[in-house]
Amino acid sequence: MNDAPPSVYKYLLPDRAAGILDKLLIRFSQASVLNDALEFKPLLKGMGTRADVEAGVREQLKERHPESLAQVAALLPPDKAEKLIAEVVSDYADVVEANYDKSVKEVYRRLDRNFGVLSLSEVATSPLMWSHYADGGRGFLIEFDPQHPWFWAKRDDRDSFRHLRRVKYEERVPAYFLNLPDDIALYSKSVEWSYEKEWRIIRNFNEATVIQGKDGYDTDVLLFSVPPSCIKSVLIGYKASKDSVDEVKSIAAKSSDLSHISFSRAVLQDDGAFEIVPELKPR
Repeated sequence: MNDAPPSVYKYLLPDRAAGILDKLLIRFSQASVLNDALEFKPLLKGMGTRADVEAGVREQLKERHPESLAQVAALLPPDKAEKLIAEVVSDYADVVEANYDKSVKEVYRRLDRNFGVLSLSEVATSPLMWSHYADGGRGFLIEFDPQHPWFWAKRDDRDSFRHLRRVKYEERVPAYFLNLPDDIALYSKSVEWSYEKEWRIIRNFNEATVIQGKDGYDTDVLLFSVPPSCIKSVLIGYKASKDSVDEVKSIAAKSSDLSHISFSRAVLQDDGAFEIVPELKPR
């Protein structure tokens, strides 16, 4: 059984909330356009220890050039064969370490080009989240069911993508690139972001439904189909305009796929706390 919370929420600007409900498409964003400039960029102290780098080179030689290693072993005595192989491994390890910066940048470029993040929160009453991501309370929250199969589509136990995972908030501690676990590289942020209480799902852009032009950063906007059955409700912002509320409600009313969703309103109290008030459905 997964440990997801009862609900997860997407904080949205008014037009984005309307667009998601209307088209049932949602953006998975490249790490390079997210608010945290250090997304997918953990603090690193190098490629790895020398022993780890050489061990990695040796494994690659075994995988890519087994015939050459076999010939060396056949032609030379064991001690001389091992000495020659060790010299080759050391030379290649020098090259790997010399190209460390380039290699790290290339990994980030490939991640940014091929994978997108859908960031969600387990809280619906964060003043900072309403301010930062929902136009200062003028936007909306879409509430999702985190137990829906759409959030649990990993291919096997080794798959780091396609399923909902909690973001960990930790002090940034340098790690070696070769030994970097995916929960640090992809699912962790510094403690300054802990107020977001984020859960995220990462998907390959090959699975996107449509590319919808460019955003303000000249980056492709890749949208994924959202099953309407995973949407539970819409929470109206405490400063949402009547026009934006009417638009969102009209979209939901016209779609039989969204007939199950409910509406509620976030009311900001004088002490800064939120009260969630259900909206009455028209008779």
